[in-house]
Amino acid sequence: VIAKGSGEELIVRDNVDRSLLVARMGKAVLRYRWSCLAYCLLDTHFHVVLGTPAANLGLGMQWLLAPYARAFNKRHERQGNVFQTRFYSKQIRSDDHLLAALLYVHLNPVRAGVVDEPELWPWGSYAPSIGQSDPPAFLDLEGLLELIAPEPSVAQRRLRAAAHETLRREISAPVSDTVSDT
Repeated sequence: VIAKGSGEELIVRDNVDRSLLVARMGKAVLRYRWSCLAYCLLDTHFHVVLGTPAANLGLGMQWLLAPYARAFNKRHERQGNVFQTRFYSKQIRSDDHLLAALLYVHLNPVRAGVVDEPELWPWGSYAPSIGQSDPPAFLDLEGLLELIAPEPSVAQRRLRAAAHETLRREISAPVSDTVSDT
């Protein structure tokens, strides 16, 4: 799932906004009984990889985005849409697609040029996924790691290796070969 700022404007301006949006995301995950496998919040958009056992993604995203947008507007004394009219979602249909989606989300801050290493970005799930920081309560870290390998430490090593290999390939590949934003 991707939610972008209206007109590519900011959806967060500071760490207070970031904390509020991540906390609201966590509440949505728990309220709608989603499984959150990965997330990354940047200033103009966020990505999240979710398992949604019930057909409630639209309802949950409305619950997540609308109150946050009202609070953001009030806090920053502004009016208008914070998010584009609708979030974007795409169903993941294979293990390869899932791994590609996870890596895309985890590597987004590196690709955006805000950090050199994905584990340095505090507003995403990569560092907790590889065991470098404590996971937020809403992150289904166990579920994520089980998808990669039966042993958590092996899964974390494989995830880290896949991320670094992907970045290495992208650095040596022509720009047209990199993953797009969709």
